[in-house]
Amino acid sequence: MGALEKDCPLLDVRHLCASIGLTPVLQDVSFTVWPHQIVAMVGPNGAGKTTILKAVAGIIRPVQGEILYDGVHTEALDVADIVRLGMVYVPEGMSVFPEMSVLENLEVGGYLRRSRIEDRMRLVFCLFPELEEKKRQRAGALSGGEKRMVTLGRGLMAGARLLLLDDPFLGLSPKVVRRFCSAFQKLRKSGLTLLLAGQHVRRILRVADVAFLIEDGCVTLSGPGPEILRNHHAVQILFGNSEEANQIAP
Repeated sequence: MGALEKDCPLLDVRHLCASIGLTPVLQDVSFTVWPHQIVAMVGPNGAGKTTILKAVAGIIRPVQGEILYDGVHTEALDVADIVRLGMVYVPEGMSVFPEMSVLENLEVGGYLRRSRIEDRMRLVFCLFPELEEKKRQRAGALSGGEKRMVTLGRGLMAGARLLLLDDPFLGLSPKVVRRFCSAFQKLRKSGLTLLLAGQHVRRILRVADVAFLIEDGCVTLSGPGPEILRNHHAVQILFGNSEEANQIAP
């Protein structure tokens, strides 16, 4: 039965444990992502957010646990097979191919799944019209925000149904961050599901339908994004004793 059935999650992670080298990082992580959600993972630096995304994407092999995407076990699959299934990871700081045009960069994203490539290109250009205007330009000549649009567009060109985005707002101006938040909501309405992780906690939580707080490689709290942002424990973990924490905390 496919994950689009309302009783089946799109992503189901069960008792996931993973290490970096010999160092354990994730400990018994379990969570579900349902179709057409924006899901956030937040936590302090080193909590394990990126490791979770990499394990789900097939870049890191879990020590134990299960990862089911649309009901299919993926923990033993390689990255290319996972992409073909429709789960695409866009890492922090992912760069463009600077000597290639914007259009060529986007076409690279679609090399594994050639069907309906024109439809996916239209979606990218609908989200980011400036990329269509500059599609013949060298990607290396774009602004930082436009380059990030290209990297997100490459993920969409791969035919993603689930996008895993690691720190998607890194280095972006507030204006561009707002553009991306709007794009994420449009993608959800178009039928995609997004799993975000990163340090721009307030932005990520405010756009999230569901959020998970990650501490020391474990999920310690879950709930709607704005609710997590009002939780006293989450605020203390995410902001410490800063003035910002005092302003947010209930």
